This record gives sequence, C-alpha cells and structure tokens, in this order.
Amino acid sequence: MKLRTDRRSKRSVKALKLAYIDLILEEEDKRISIQQIADQADYNRGTFYKHFADKESLKESILTDFLDGISIALLEPYKESAYVDLQEQAPSTMRIFTHIYEERRVLQALRILYPDIADKMLKVFVECLSGDFYMETETPRIPVDYDLMIHFQMAATVGFIMRWADSNFKFSTLHLSEQFTELVRVRPYRLVNTTVQKENDSQK
Repeated sequence: MKLRTDRRSKRSVKALKLAYIDLILEEEDKRISIQQIADQADYNRGTFYKHFADKESLKESILTDFLDGISIALLEPYKESAYVDLQEQAPSTMRIFTHIYEERRVLQALRILYPDIADKMLKVFVECLSGDFYMETETPRIPVDYDLMIHFQMAATVGFIMRWADSNFKFSTLHLSEQFTELVRVRPYRLVNTTVQKENDSQK
C-alpha cells in the first residue's frame, strides 16, 4: 500500500511541475495562480498543497531537480576512476548534454523564472570541480590560479549550453558533444582584422 501511495505521490508531483512549466512557456507570466497549475495538471488545490507549501516551493523544486541532474551527469561517470584523460571525449560530456536536451523545456522555463539561471548553473559546475574532483592542467608558462581557471572553463561551458538553448536546441547531443570536445582542444593563436587584410591583399 505504501509503495502504491509513493508512486501516486510521485506522479502528482511530476504532473504539477510539468503543468507549471507548460504554463510558464505558454504565458511567460510569473503571476500564474496555484488554481491554474492544479487545473492544468488535472488535480485540485488540495493535491497541490499536499506536496508544496506555495508556488515558490514548486519553483525551487523544479530548479533543484534540474541542477541536481547536472551534478549527477557530471560526476557519476567518475565515481570509480582515479583519473580521466580530458583530451578524449570525457564520459560526462554526452551525459550532460543529454540531460540538458531531455530537460530543455525545463531550462527554457527556468530562464524565464530565474534571470540568473546561468550563474546558478555555473555555481554547480564550479562546486563539482572544486572538491573531491578537480582538473589537472598541463604545466603553464606561469602559475595559474585554480579558481580563476575553473571559473573561466565552466563559464565557457555554460555559455556553450545557453547558446544551444538560444538556437532552440537545433543541434543533436552527439554534435554538441563532438563540438565541445574539439573546442576544449582548440587554442586560438591569431586574431585577423579582415578590413586591413583585404587592403593589404589589394595592394599586392
């Protein structure tokens, strides 16, 4: 009986979260009422209050689920490994992009609900790689501060994800994983001014 109740409870919670996400994406209005959410999920207000104190707690639960998913996708593949070669495609890369793609509607809703969602994602990435897990680098020309380095790397990762979201996720997770892995290896070596370049070419 308890197992059946737990399953029913999980279904209710999931339905209420999906209902809120659907309403946010349809209306982009943060003043959506609890009654609207309950109606959209095909439940009554009592069911809503059984699981959430208010709309804010529902919103925070959606955010927590999404960010926890990033942490799991990032760290789970390495739980039994002492080292991972980042010159190859990291085991977590595809998992992260798969999580983002599967939760793409959630991310789009969170971008409306939390204008600072990119900062929240960055914090998760940085915290994951600043404790028991950390990134080793090749020997630099001068000492590099780890905190600056990890913020630099992870800010680029979040920016990469947000650009994907801006494109309405038009690229596949495989393409994104391949592009990301290649970009980790690429080191720009020269900036080209096309205006001056064309002038020089015309004078030859």
